Amino acid sequence: MFMVDKDYQIQQRTSQFYAAQLLTQEWAQPKDADHKLYTATSDVKDSAGHTLVTAYPLLRPDGQWSVMLVNKDHDHAHEVRVVFHDAERRKDLAFAKPVTMITFGKAQYQWHADRKKGHADPDNPPVTSRLPGGETAVYTVPAASLTILRGILDH
Repeated sequence: MFMVDKDYQIQQRTSQFYAAQLLTQEWAQPKDADHKLYTATSDVKDSAGHTLVTAYPLLRPDGQWSVMLVNKDHDHAHEVRVVFHDAERRKDLAFAKPVTMITFGKAQYQWHADRKKGHADPDNPPVTSRLPGGETAVYTVPAASLTILRGILDH
């Protein structure tokens, strides 16, 4: 999780550190309570039919929905529209306004291998922004990124 010097003093956080923080502090709620994980589908695919952006929706104990989006496309950002389907009410729902977006990708962190002198540059934490929600909202998922969208649903 960390790059250390010869005396084991932390010199840099690694991408695994930031990803673990996103999973445990932003996507999930850091609380000993039930979280409900749901299935999702994605229509963001390459020409061979491989899914480029995967989604992992989670209902947190605080009532917020949190969707982790993984963009496996190293070179391109993708626009996504997030739709929650309520099968019982036969209704599609979207995030209400505002939506918190937390992104960690190659714009924040890039590893440069150099044997024992390997390092990250840039070496920045995830970026947080607030975006409008609504049924027509489109979210840009940066290339090679892990992105969390979090908010309440517009009923």
